[in-house]
Amino acid sequence: MPGVISLTTFLIKAHPMRKSFLIFSFTLAACSQAPTHNVDAAKAISIMETLSADDMQGRRTGTDGNAKAQNFLKSEIAKLTVFDKSYETSFTTQPRPNREGVVPPDAPIYEAMNLQGLIDIDDNDEGPLFVITAHYDHLGEREGKIYNGADDNASGSAALFAIAESFTDKAPQHDILFIWLDAEEMGLQGARHFVEAASFGKRPVFNLNLDMISQNQKGEIYASGTYHTPAVKRLVKKASKGVDIKVSFGHDRPEDGANDWTLQSDHGIFHRAQIPYLYFGVEDHPYYHRDTDEFETIPLDFYKQSLRLIVNTAHILDENLDSLAKPGKP
Repeated sequence: MPGVISLTTFLIKAHPMRKSFLIFSFTLAACSQAPTHNVDAAKAISIMETLSADDMQGRRTGTDGNAKAQNFLKSEIAKLTVFDKSYETSFTTQPRPNREGVVPPDAPIYEAMNLQGLIDIDDNDEGPLFVITAHYDHLGEREGKIYNGADDNASGSAALFAIAESFTDKAPQHDILFIWLDAEEMGLQGARHFVEAASFGKRPVFNLNLDMISQNQKGEIYASGTYHTPAVKRLVKKASKGVDIKVSFGHDRPEDGANDWTLQSDHGIFHRAQIPYLYFGVEDHPYYHRDTDEFETIPLDFYKQSLRLIVNTAHILDENLDSLAKPGKP
C-alpha cells in the first residue's frame, strides 16, 4: 500500500544513567514465586474509560475522534518520567483489501500515527530490544452508532501505561520501546509501517502485544505464541503465580485454522519478520466489534488481575530477553 513515513519528535527527556542489575535479576528469574511490581490499575482504568468515551467517536483511523485520542495519549505519555524520549511517526494508509486481496484504486487514503516511548539503557543500542505494543484505533461510527472499543483495544492501550510506570522503581535490563499503534483495524497497518521502517540490523528483538485484555466472564486470558517460542510458556506460568486469573495457552498452531491468532493482531507483522512474540488477549465475546463494547460492560476486577499478570510478564521477559529475542528479517 502507498505510504509516506515522517518522524516528528514531540518530547525528549533526560533520565539518570541506568545500571545493569544482572546478578540481582538472575536471582529473580530463578525464584519460584513471581515478583511483585507496582501496578497503577486506577490510572489504567481511567485511561481506558477516557479512550472509550463517546467523544472519541470510536477512534477510527483518519477521523477527528482518532486525532482526539492521539492528543490524549500524547498528553499522558508526556507525564511518564520513565521514558528517555517519546516521539510520533506519521504514515498514510488505506482500508483493508477486499476478499480478492485488492484495494480499489479510488479507496480513500487516511493519515495515521503511531506513538512511541523509549526506555533507553546504557548499552550503545547493541543489546536486545523489547518492543511492547497495543493498538489504540477502533471502528468509529456506523449507522449512527458509536463503536467505542473499550476492550478492543482501549484496554491494551491503557495497560501500556501501567507497564511503563512499573519500570520506574525497577529499571529494565534492556531497551524497551512502547508503541501505541494506529490502523490495526485497517489491516495491521501501524505495525506494518513500524516494522518496514525500522532499522534493527542484527539487533535481536522480541514483541509483547496486547489486544483485548479486559473482557471475559470466565476470568480467562490467553497467552498466545508459545507454540512458536516454547521457552516463553514457563515464564508466563511464573508470572501468573499469585494472580487471580486463569491463563490458557493456544490459538497459535496452524491446525487451529480460523482460531489461530498468529496473524490476527499486530504481533503477526513481527512474526512474519521472524521476530518472536507473545500475545495476550481474550477470546471473542458478545461485545466484540459491536457498539456494546463499552466501558460499563468491562469486569474491572478481571482487568486489574490481567494488568498484574501482564506487568509481571513484562518484567520476566525483560530479565530473560537475551535468550528470547532474535534478529528479524525483511
